[in-house]
Amino acid sequence: MYAPLVWQCRYSGIEVPERLWRYVQFGEGKKYADNQAEDMVREKDVMRRFDAWTDAFVSFVAKKGKVEPGPYRAYGYEAPSHRWADLKLTWRSLRMEVGAAPAGSSPERQQARGLNRDATLSPKKGEGEKLRKGKEK
Repeated sequence: MYAPLVWQCRYSGIEVPERLWRYVQFGEGKKYADNQAEDMVREKDVMRRFDAWTDAFVSFVAKKGKVEPGPYRAYGYEAPSHRWADLKLTWRSLRMEVGAAPAGSSPERQQARGLNRDATLSPKKGEGEKLRKGKEK
């Protein structure tokens, strides 16, 4: 099994300094089920190298020092209101529910061809149930 310790960070677009990049291979020749993260603890060399990596990580963070929060930090950040956008979306949804699709839209073309018969003010009711009730009348 390959265990790059910062794999998820690096390949998800999070920058990882080269000096923190490590490669450790373990469990060669073992079945997949016997070669999981919890099996790492039995590999002395892997654990020694993992401990060395954590020491390097702690050292890197200590040298970097405290990072002051930027203007868009997650904790305490309040996103700007989008009430107007929400109101426009609500209006569009209501119009769609009564069958007034936006001009030139795919739902409008579907309605014109008789393909879209789902205009309703009670969207929680199943389409099959509505169709069956329509035939009973």
